[in-house]
Amino acid sequence: MADLRAFGAYAMQQPLPRIPDATLKNLIAVFYTRVRKDPVIGPVFNDAITDWEAHLETLFLFWTSLLYGNTGYNGRPVPAHFKHREHMTPAAFTRWLELWAQTTDDLLPPEIAALLQKRAACIGTSFQRAMAFQGAR
Repeated sequence: MADLRAFGAYAMQQPLPRIPDATLKNLIAVFYTRVRKDPVIGPVFNDAITDWEAHLETLFLFWTSLLYGNTGYNGRPVPAHFKHREHMTPAAFTRWLELWAQTTDDLLPPEIAALLQKRAACIGTSFQRAMAFQGAR
């Protein structure tokens, strides 16, 4: 949970209406289906994740914790991603955000999509800073 503190300020920026769990799970599943097929970032994710079903559930818990407070996620996303830092380039983050924007635009009302896109941009910025900080140690 300690790693979510880096994202906590972003989670509280603007109130977000509760997205039904089924809608959020579908969003995450569609998004990562697109990620896995993407020629830029797909190979990185496909090499890193062996159990997609479990990972999608973890991502759902991460997003619900980020959006609404602790809902069962107690992972540490920065250390989990640090071993992949050589692949976490600005271009990779940009592509991740592009796919997220496309998916949220496709599946959610515009105002909710825009809020989730802002949250994702904050996550990307936080991860890049964390990777740089951890790498400097």
